[in-house]
Amino acid sequence: MAYMAASSTEDIYISWGSEATGLPVQIAIIPLTSPENEPTDADYHDATRDGTDARLLIGAGTDVVLTPGQYVVWGRLTAGTRRPVRRSGLLTIGTP
Repeated sequence: MAYMAASSTEDIYISWGSEATGLPVQIAIIPLTSPENEPTDADYHDATRDGTDARLLIGAGTDVVLTPGQYVVWGRLTAGTRRPVRRSGLLTIGTP
């Protein structure tokens, strides 16, 4: 599980591998209310590429400000009619 201070501004990364290079990527970060909950379309934010990773700037002063708590990080890419979604991991904001 990753940890980030609530006052921090930093990038979060999701690895997709070289087979996804050049495809549009998005990242969603939703509260951990139930491990089975998946994000809706409105939860996703356009991410940028950093090699084979998707990257999104989150935290204080960004469009993705998170209050203290636990979150599930999801990644999604678009490849024609395919739209694979991956649960990437857990993120704790604030005191772990």
